[in-house]
Amino acid sequence: ASGPRSTVGGGQDNTASGCWSTVGGGDTNTASGSNSTVGGGYRNKASGSYSTVSGGYTNTASGSYSTVSGGKVNTASGDCSTVSGGEGNTASGYYSTVAGGGRNTASGYYSTISGGYGNTASGYYSTVSGGGYGNNASGDRSTVAGGTGNTASSYYSTVSGGKVNTASCSYST
Repeated sequence: ASGPRSTVGGGQDNTASGCWSTVGGGDTNTASGSNSTVGGGYRNKASGSYSTVSGGYTNTASGSYSTVSGGKVNTASGDCSTVSGGEGNTASGYYSTVAGGGRNTASGYYSTISGGYGNTASGYYSTVSGGGYGNNASGDRSTVAGGTGNTASSYYSTVSGGKVNTASCSYST
């Protein structure tokens, strides 16, 4: 613990270098952001101010007020972003969320992905809600409810499911 008022509770090779930062335990974890926390696990990093990694393996919370709850190789880089778990997920948009699954990316501001694999929510307030595979909600306020290879690419567009469907006009379904 090298940061002012920082704490390392246990484990091995852990570093708490940010002011008021904490590493609870585990192995090779780093809390370098001001008021950041790593609860445990292996090779986790909380570098954003007020960021948290609860545990897991090689997770990173680099946005201010960002959180990774667990899983493996997840990144919460947007300010106020969250990745709850899974593997290889990224929440890079401001207030974005990935609840789980694998290789999902929520890059739009306030975007959400609930699960599945290889889904992208890149529009502002966009959502991929039912999981599935390879879905893309790229329009602002667009939604893909599930399925495979679906795209909602325009403002308020929606695809409710199925395979390789596209909603490309504003307000289209």
